[in-house]
Amino acid sequence: MNAIIISSLLLFLNFGKDPKSERIVGKWMSENKDIAVEVYKVNDRFAAKVIWFACDPKTPDMESFKDIENPDPKLRNRPWLGMIVVSDLKFNGEDEWNDGNIYDPNTGRTYRSVVRLNSAQELIVRGYWGIELFGKNLKFKKIQL
Repeated sequence: MNAIIISSLLLFLNFGKDPKSERIVGKWMSENKDIAVEVYKVNDRFAAKVIWFACDPKTPDMESFKDIENPDPKLRNRPWLGMIVVSDLKFNGEDEWNDGNIYDPNTGRTYRSVVRLNSAQELIVRGYWGIELFGKNLKFKKIQL
């Protein structure tokens, strides 16, 4: 009898939690090693923020990079470092998170996005306009910082 109560209680406490959905949580480096993001959970969705990126010779430190291409003039002074670049990803029950958005601070454009877990150590992030067919993939590898 106690085992049934304990099992029921454990099931109740874990109701609504899907550890599979959280496999993308963590820090990821782009295949080109030019940007690192941290993926985290926000309620039942997922987002990613910039935690590191390669600087160019004209702007030698990350703190100096601003969102100058943003179509909203009020946001053009916001720093790239810490910027949320992926938002609203929803886990689909398998190895895919979709219905999200991805912001490209290089162009100031926002695209629809889908993220697929290729393996425990590799993510494929696809940004697209309209339909997924018209998009671009970015590969990310899991890192420890």
